[in-house]
Amino acid sequence: MKRLRLILMALGAPALLLLGVHEFAGTPISKGYETGFEWHVDPSNNRLVLNADAEGNVTCWLVLEMPAKIQGFKAETSAGTRLRTYQKSLSGSTQMVAIVKDTSAPETPFDWPSGTSLFISPQDGTSAPSSAIGEWYVYLANKTYDSRERAKWRKTLFRISIVLFIFGLIATTIEAVEKARGKEEPREPFSAEYCLKQLIKRVEGADAKQSEQMQTLLQKVLIEGVDLRDAVAPWQMSPARKLLLQRKAFKSLQGSLGRLVTDLPKYLLEIQKRLP
Repeated sequence: MKRLRLILMALGAPALLLLGVHEFAGTPISKGYETGFEWHVDPSNNRLVLNADAEGNVTCWLVLEMPAKIQGFKAETSAGTRLRTYQKSLSGSTQMVAIVKDTSAPETPFDWPSGTSLFISPQDGTSAPSSAIGEWYVYLANKTYDSRERAKWRKTLFRISIVLFIFGLIATTIEAVEKARGKEEPREPFSAEYCLKQLIKRVEGADAKQSEQMQTLLQKVLIEGVDLRDAVAPWQMSPARKLLLQRKAFKSLQGSLGRLVTDLPKYLLEIQKRLP
């Protein structure tokens, strides 16, 4: 068992690297600025709704892969600011559509305030298809661009690092408890699920009710395996509010893990020094 714990603690080292280090020798490990871009169809208003969660206002312009059969789009922000759209390229059944500031100059960034959505709909009034957007690119005015592929890579990298980190955390916790209690067995068995539950209990919202909603959501999705849509279905709020609250819950949990990554290395080193 001790050898297994040492192996698990060794697996925590690359997790610390992946979570705590963003570039190596000047080369980014995870490319692209995290914009939190997402989209969904609003069938009741026959439009696509685009959102971003970049932790503040951004200035950018977008390129979206759309079906070629739709000729012309109109775009505006939820605050009523009109934007310009135009076709950048056409390839078979798809086209690349740019969304820019409402000026004649191409690729002109527009201001996208935090908490504001973008509404896109066909100019001819046809229905917005559920598979409307394929690839997407967010070109920021003062940062590297974000894209669908970069977002998928960051998500994969984050999942790998979380798994490795939890393995290392479990092994380190068990080792510390055994040293503190001698041969006494812990009252509760330690596992990845147990550690994750403890982190979820520390997720806090704006008030007690929101904290309970966020913790319940994380518990159902991550521990019980409930589908995300089923987990938020009982919430009596608009789809946009549900989206913001579930994003806040997962980002809060991610923040807790990040703080652990910052504080844990020194304890890991001290424990490893004292291992026989």
